[in-house]
Amino acid sequence: MANNNVQKVVVITGASSGIGAATAEALAKAGAKLVLGARRLDKLQAVAARVLELGGQAEVMVCDVGRREQVKALLALAQSRFGRVDVAIANAGFGFVARVHDTTDEQMEEIWRVNLLGTWYVLAEAAPLMLKQRQGHIIAVSSVVARRGLPGMGPYCMTKAGQLSLVEAMRVELRGSGVYVSSVHPGYTQTEFFQQVSRRSGSTVRGGGKMQSADVVAQKIASLVERPRPELWPLKMLRWATLLTAMLPGISDAAIAKSMRPRGRLS
Repeated sequence: MANNNVQKVVVITGASSGIGAATAEALAKAGAKLVLGARRLDKLQAVAARVLELGGQAEVMVCDVGRREQVKALLALAQSRFGRVDVAIANAGFGFVARVHDTTDEQMEEIWRVNLLGTWYVLAEAAPLMLKQRQGHIIAVSSVVARRGLPGMGPYCMTKAGQLSLVEAMRVELRGSGVYVSSVHPGYTQTEFFQQVSRRSGSTVRGGGKMQSADVVAQKIASLVERPRPELWPLKMLRWATLLTAMLPGISDAAIAKSMRPRGRLS
């Protein structure tokens, strides 16, 4: 990672594990100043300790992204501690398995609030700060499923598609302002995600397709911080695959149904 990431002030939600924690470590190696938010304070503190070992600086705060005042407080911590916010990464999110018509009101409310509203809160609170600075970069960690819904994961896919719509709109709205807006679209990544999906769903759920490590995704996000662009697809082949499914929806429906049902797993 190039030196122009050194000393950048970066806020990351969902930073206690997975892609969020790995991204914090990747940016710490360049000496970034990090403000990390998540609901699990003990894990946040462990990530912060690792950041310090790698040469970065870190502040932590318990943050439930489903509550706007907590997202605002996280960004305010970055401002008060470091004087600005250069990058805000909306990474927090979760999933569960349920057919669309079996999803409960409570499940839909929670995933909508955390994954979609939580992303919107980061975008909405970070943008005015960055516009005042006349520079900044907002990044939403979405998913390959933002472009293609999968059976059993409809509500999760809905939130990821919603994230992408917000990013696409804001990216144009802020064009020329000095504030960049990007989305990241990982595929099957080695994190706690499917463990949490299994716990919430009451059955074992495994990912499908080629698995990538959180560290690889994090390194690519660090590169995105260095050189902003509209979208980042850590596995480029997935981008072309989603374009193909959009062109041939009937064929893709049949292929997905055939590949997923026998294995009982989700991509």
